[in-house]
Parts: sequence; structure tokens; C-alpha cells
Amino acid sequence: MATASPPQRSPLMTPSFLLAADLKARYRPQREWVEGRGLFLIVAHFLSGAGAAAWLLAVPLNGPPGLVVGWVLVALSGLAHLAFLGKPARFWRMARRPHSSWISRGLLGLAVFLLSGGGFLGLAWLGQGGSALGQGLFWLSLLGAAWLLVYKGFVWASAKGIPLWNTPLVPILYLVYGLRGGLAALLLVALAQPRAGELAAMETLKLWLGLSSALLVLVYVAVMRGTGLTAAASVRALLRGQAAAVFYLGVVLLGLVWPIALGAYALATPVSGVVLASVGLTSLLGDLALLYAVARAGLYRPLPA
Repeated sequence: MATASPPQRSPLMTPSFLLAADLKARYRPQREWVEGRGLFLIVAHFLSGAGAAAWLLAVPLNGPPGLVVGWVLVALSGLAHLAFLGKPARFWRMARRPHSSWISRGLLGLAVFLLSGGGFLGLAWLGQGGSALGQGLFWLSLLGAAWLLVYKGFVWASAKGIPLWNTPLVPILYLVYGLRGGLAALLLVALAQPRAGELAAMETLKLWLGLSSALLVLVYVAVMRGTGLTAAASVRALLRGQAAAVFYLGVVLLGLVWPIALGAYALATPVSGVVLASVGLTSLLGDLALLYAVARAGLYRPLPA
């Protein structure tokens, strides 16, 4: 007989025992992308979103330092992807299916961005960034960054068996959170520079994105609560179950309340760089927490009786 709630993992549980227990639960939890090596995928998507957005936003806001930080973050996401796959050889096998796999499309976009962006930075370091080759690589890197920012939401939304993810709201949510992460990274970069003239624009954009993402999270939770029984069970897991602690402490407190409150205060009254840095750091932690909480709350539709 199916049980209402999935079992919580214990160090004493063997994989076969855990699988058998999950299959007895009415709503089987998704564990592949949130436990063990699956955590590397959460980190990879967090870094690729923040890095790609930092690269795109650095063009009008921060310039070369932001471009370098954006490229490094995406490169780190590539390492996290490899750690998730376990064996680097799997990268090439997974990248050979762009016609049918969003993961494959994302890996190809990652390779395009790293090669073109790295090539542009190398030419810029040699003083050839404005050459025809440099500009060609730069525009190609912008396309790669835009693709990285968009694709990961579709990776999660393509999981048809998990209603909490299988919604058009997820790509929008992850796009907004990627932009938040990129802006937070650029805010920290600007604070580390002797002259941070673009801080006022960043603070305003960060506050606007914080308010927008808060509204989007509310809409996402409200819509998914009424989408079906499995999605409603996932929302309960998010608000009162296994993902609740990360959701309230990470997503709500660190990712929304603290950055929005301090961001609004900073617009009215000058604040120290330390306070602004806390806005950037907590915002990044909140972005990572959102990816983990939504992944953790994912439940499969019940198996046919």
C-alpha cells in the first residue's frame, strides 16, 4: 500500500532499501539531482546562470573585471558539470544529442561560451580585443551567455514526470534568478574596485530584481498549489516538508527579505560597502537555495496501480 510521505534518507539505508521505500510512497521523491553527485548539478546551474548574466550585464555596467568574473564562474560551472557526470567521457556522449536533450544543448552552449569568451579575453589582454576576430568572438560569447542563461530552466521544465518543474513558470523563474545572481556578482566586483561609479545603477537594478523575484516566487507557489495533486504535494514539501528549512531561511530570509530591505534602505541613505557586500552575498546564497529547494521538493506522479 502506498504511503503518503516519502522516507527521509538515513545513513543506515542502503540504496536498494531506499528505492523500495520510495516506491511504496504515494509521491516518490526525486533524489537523482539533489543528493550525492546530484548536488554538483545544482551548483553547476547556479554558477552558469550567475556567470552568464554577469558576462552580459558587465557590458553596460562593469566592463572587463565583470567579464573576467563572469567567465570564471561559468568555467567553474563546467567543472561542476563534470563532477556531476562522474566521468569526463560522459560529457561528449551527452553533448551528441542536441536534437532531443536540453542537457546536451546546454553543454554545447557552455563549450561555445567558454571558447569564444576565453578567446576574446585572451585577445583583449594582448590589446587585440577590437580586432575583427576579437569582435567576432565577443558577439559569439554574448550569444553563448544568453543561451546559458535561458537553457537551464528548460532542463528542469522538461521533466514531465515531476509537475512542480514541468511548467512554463520554471524557465522564467530561473531566468530572473540568473539575472539576480549575475548582478549580485557584479555588485561584489564593483565594491572590490577603487572606483565604483556604477554602484547606484546596480543597487536600483538589484532592488527591482529582488522585488520581481519575490512576486514571481509567490505566483509560482500559488499556481503550482492548484495545478494537481502531485504539484500540491510538492508545494507542501516546499512550505512544510523536507525543503521548508532551506526555503524559509535561504530563499525567503537570505535571498529576498534581507537584500530587499537593505537595498531599499541603501537607496534612501548611504550605507557602507560592507552592508552592500552583505546584500550581494546573501542574494547569491538565496539564489542557490532556490535551486536546491525547488529540486528537493520535486515529487514524481504516482505510479499506475
